[in-house]
Amino acid sequence: RLTLGGKVGTGGPLVWMLGAPIEGFGPAVLSDIGTVKTLWIVSDDVTGEVKISGKRLDGPGRIVFPLYDRDPNFYEQRPAGTYELRWDRTELALIPPHGVVGQDHTTEVFYPSAGCWQFTAEIGTEKVQIVRYLYETE
Repeated sequence: RLTLGGKVGTGGPLVWMLGAPIEGFGPAVLSDIGTVKTLWIVSDDVTGEVKISGKRLDGPGRIVFPLYDRDPNFYEQRPAGTYELRWDRTELALIPPHGVVGQDHTTEVFYPSAGCWQFTAEIGTEKVQIVRYLYETE
């Protein structure tokens, strides 16, 4: 896998998304619920939240973030190892701690279709865009 990433600000913190910039979109990529497991890595220098959103650049559509491993609502009052997906979440806030070593953020991303997708990561007033193209496969 390749790491997609970008610099936020002048000499500022970095945000990375683990994944290939161009990848097939079909049953081999998607899980049985239609999502892609995604890891986000945020520089150790970042102390606050990182907001992430996504949209399709070559057509209509927004990205949904149904699962984030640090969301305490997924694990409250549920048996160990179970969770509830959030199909209404179109923006994700990665909460600290962050770090390149051992503090990555595990999420799932739901892409409604193949196409050219842009993620925007915001740290305060700084932004970075990461673009990923998913092409149709069988």
